[in-house]
Amino acid sequence: MEKMNLLKKMKLQRTMTNNEKKLLILLGIVIVLWATFRFVILPQHTKLQALTDEKNEYEEKISRVNLILKKEGKIQKQWEDLHTEKIALSNKYFPIIDQPQIIYLLNEILNNEDMNVLDINFSRPKEEYIGDLAVNTMDIYIPYKAKYEGLLETIKGITFSPKKMLITNLTMDKDEGEVLAGNISVKIYGLDGIEELDNNMAYITIISNSEKDNPFIPFDYFDKSTEEGLLLEDENNLINLEENINIEENYNKELLEDFESGSFNFIPSNQYVKGNVYRSVNSISDKYSIRFEYNIFAFGDENRAYLDLFSKDIVIKYPPSSIGLWIYSYGYSPVTLGIRFKGQADEKVEVELSKGISWIGWKYVQVSLPSDLSLYPLQLDKIYIDLAYNRDDYGVLIFDKIEANYPKESNNTNNSFTFYVVEKGDTLDEISLKFYGTIKKKNIILKYNEINSDKDIREGKVLVIPR
Repeated sequence: MEKMNLLKKMKLQRTMTNNEKKLLILLGIVIVLWATFRFVILPQHTKLQALTDEKNEYEEKISRVNLILKKEGKIQKQWEDLHTEKIALSNKYFPIIDQPQIIYLLNEILNNEDMNVLDINFSRPKEEYIGDLAVNTMDIYIPYKAKYEGLLETIKGITFSPKKMLITNLTMDKDEGEVLAGNISVKIYGLDGIEELDNNMAYITIISNSEKDNPFIPFDYFDKSTEEGLLLEDENNLINLEENINIEENYNKELLEDFESGSFNFIPSNQYVKGNVYRSVNSISDKYSIRFEYNIFAFGDENRAYLDLFSKDIVIKYPPSSIGLWIYSYGYSPVTLGIRFKGQADEKVEVELSKGISWIGWKYVQVSLPSDLSLYPLQLDKIYIDLAYNRDDYGVLIFDKIEANYPKESNNTNNSFTFYVVEKGDTLDEISLKFYGTIKKKNIILKYNEINSDKDIREGKVLVIPR
């Protein structure tokens, strides 16, 4: 019994062999490595992969942003083109259904000695659905007595009207002799059923060459002088026209823009420049001018507010002695006022009209243009106001009647002409309406171009158009 106990004690006290120790150490190492991989390396790898994916996503976004930034100029140009196209389309329709606007336009179209309009009847404005779109419309009924030629001219006037007018019904009956009697039904559409009214759009398209007086007086307290074209608000606002009278005596004045019709856009040079343009009845000539509102924080490389005139296609073909602009100021300002032109190679030519606004009321500001004939023709691009860096200013200016002044001796006929290149499908009626606002003056075009009818004009022919 004692011998057996002794043998058990010997077995218990046996030391591990080297192989057993190595296996035990190896087992411990494996356990440590497994634990490190499971609880350290694998979570870190998963987190690293997530960060890598996030990095790749941000890099992709940065690439897209950089691509957009590279196209910024192109996108801006596309936006400007689309905006210009939108304005052009919008101006073909009435901004709102408004009887004075419609009557004013009809007053021009129906001004025909061979057309006797008996009455003009208006329906109430109503909604009409074009697909799913609801727009406001109005029907106009015009009973008449007219000769055939007078009726045809009136229909052409409605068809080629600067605002879209749709003839929905036309009746003709023989009255007496060569006189016809009947009724013209016209439908007009207003944009107020489509979008919010754009303040840049002209409410009334005015044909400045019209020989008929405006049947509407905007405000009773505006006294328009027929000779001077002044707005008489109070005695302190009367203008000393001595300088302008001298210009009229010594120069032929070519009117470049009177702001009577069309649309005009406000363009900022950066995000810190705000403002807008509106039609104004505070004018020097005719009925309207342009009110230019600006609010500039001069934090950019260029701190300018522009009145865009490029779409007006105002071209100066040879150097005038000066170019002038009427400006109404309500207060003094440090802004620099100037005009930008574009050459045929798209080069920019800028001239300063005034370094600072130092007057209140109307003032005629003029400046000489470059005399180098190689720069011409120049297209009037923009009127701008500029503010020095790290300044701020806000205010209102009114612009009217841009003119080019030429010495009288340079024009022996005292006449002014422009040129027009005939396009495919043009007719003399359309060209007369384009330049004079009426088809009655096509005989002037016939005379100055020594032609007899539409058969004598072809695509590409250059016509002389007296102004």
